[in-house]
Amino acid sequence: MVQLSVRGAGGGGLGEWLLLELQGELEARDGAGLAGRLLGDLHFTRQGVPVLLLGHHVLYGKAVRLEKPLAVLTKAPGHYSAVALIRRKLLFKTRPKPIITHLPKKA
Repeated sequence: MVQLSVRGAGGGGLGEWLLLELQGELEARDGAGLAGRLLGDLHFTRQGVPVLLLGHHVLYGKAVRLEKPLAVLTKAPGHYSAVALIRRKLLFKTRPKPIITHLPKKA
């Protein structure tokens, strides 16, 4: 599960996060893991379609509203405190498409 923080317009209150759902598995080339690393670039088209660029691949997804919101909690001694709510997820269920640049052939 990858977590994205989305800044809200208002001040104070709980933050709102997005859940990013990918089909398949992501692996780092060096085997060191993905924690704390840049995963890729997330963009939205003018129609609101999420586009995720991962290395030399592009994934097109859709935004989905969750039936039941999820709460992100932190544990402190003796109690839990809510940090954020997750109400939407970005679903990428298709295979990634390679990004291919067309280079002119030399004569």
